[in-house]
Amino acid sequence: MKQIAVLFEGDINQQSGVFNTVISRVKHLQQIADYKIDTYMFQVYDGWLMRLARRSKKVGSRPDEIEVDGVKIHVTWFRRRWSDAIMHRLFKKSPRAMLRRLHRLGWEMRGHDLVTAHDRIAGHAAAFASEQLHIPCFITWHGSSIHTQPAQDAIVKFHTIKLLQSATCNFFVSQELLNRARRELTDDFPARVLHNGAGTQFSRYSDDKRAQLLKKYHADDGSRVVAYVGRFEPVKNVRTLPEIFNGIAHECGQKVTFWAIGSGSLLEETRQLMRLKGVDCHFFGNVDFKEMPDLLNCVDLIVLPSIEEGMPLVPIEGISCGARVVASDVGGTAEIIGKDNVVKLDGHFVENLTQRAVELLNSDISQEISPEFSWEATAVTENQIYQQYLNHL
Repeated sequence: MKQIAVLFEGDINQQSGVFNTVISRVKHLQQIADYKIDTYMFQVYDGWLMRLARRSKKVGSRPDEIEVDGVKIHVTWFRRRWSDAIMHRLFKKSPRAMLRRLHRLGWEMRGHDLVTAHDRIAGHAAAFASEQLHIPCFITWHGSSIHTQPAQDAIVKFHTIKLLQSATCNFFVSQELLNRARRELTDDFPARVLHNGAGTQFSRYSDDKRAQLLKKYHADDGSRVVAYVGRFEPVKNVRTLPEIFNGIAHECGQKVTFWAIGSGSLLEETRQLMRLKGVDCHFFGNVDFKEMPDLLNCVDLIVLPSIEEGMPLVPIEGISCGARVVASDVGGTAEIIGKDNVVKLDGHFVENLTQRAVELLNSDISQEISPEFSWEATAVTENQIYQQYLNHL
C-alpha cells in the first residue's frame, strides 16, 4: 500500500485555525483514499531563558502522539534556539539550527511515496524530503504565510519564493491568495486552488433547539444577534468594531444584541472602546470549538472587518448555521459571500460596512455556500491529484 505524509506546524493547546483545517482535510481524505496517511505535527517551544525574553508561556507535557477527531498525529518538538534568533534578527541570515532540524525530519519521511505540507515551516521539511527521497512534494498556503510574513521579512520572502518554485504543486485556499502570490512574490510556480469547508457539525438547527440556545445565552428577548468571531489582533481590524456596532445599534431600527467571540492582544482595548462608545457587548473570550455551532446558530449577522485574510472559515461555518456575513473586501472572503457583502478598506469603510450590515438585518436576504466550499469536494480534488502521481510510482 502506498503511503503519504502530511506535515504541519501546530500547538496542541490551541487547536483552532490552520490546526483544525489540517485535521478536517486529513479526516475527509482518509475516507476516500486507498493509501495510508500519516500525519506529523511539529511544535516549537521556548526554554526558560527564551520564555523570559519572549514572555511566552511554559509548555506542559510534551507527548509524542495525540489523537484529534479520529486523526492520529505524531508530534515532534523543536526547541527555539538563541542562535537562530540572533542570526535572523541581528544578522538577517537564515535560522540554521531550525533548517538543520527540518532537514533531519525530511529523512524521517523514508517509506512514504509522497509528502504534503501546510505553510512555510512544514514546507521546508517537505521540500527536504522530496529532494532527499525523490518523492513528490505539495505545499498548501493558508494566508499570512503569503500575504503578511514575506512582506515583513526579506529572509522569509526568499524562502517562500524558493518553496513555491520547488514544490510539485502548491495549493492555495483561495483564488485571491494565489493571485497575490503571483503578483507580489513570483509567478513561476505550479498551483491549484483547494478551498476550505465547514465540518458537518456546522448546520442549521431546528427552531426549537435554537430557541433553547437563545435562552441559554440570554438572547431570547426578540433582539437580533450581531457578532464578531475571531482573534483580537491588529490584522483583524478589531478597533473598528465599537464604531461599527454603535452605528448598527442606532441605524437598525430593531433591538440588537452584540457578541464578541475570541481572544487576543487587543481584547481588553476593544472592551474599553466598546464601553466608551456605550455599546453593550458580551465578550465570550476563547470558546471551545465544540460550542461554536451552538453559538453560530444564535447569530443573525457576523461582522468581519479584517485587514488581511486568506480564506476565512468563519463565514463558511456561520452561513452553514444560518447566519449572514458582512466583511472587508480582502483575501478570498468575496469568493464565499459575494461582492455585494464585502466593503473596501478605504476612508468610508466603517460607514459603508455599517450600512450593509443594517441592510442585511432589515431584509430577508439569504446567503448560501457554494458546494465547492466543502471538505468533501476538497478531498475529492486533492485525492485525484495525489493519485496521478502515486499511480506512476
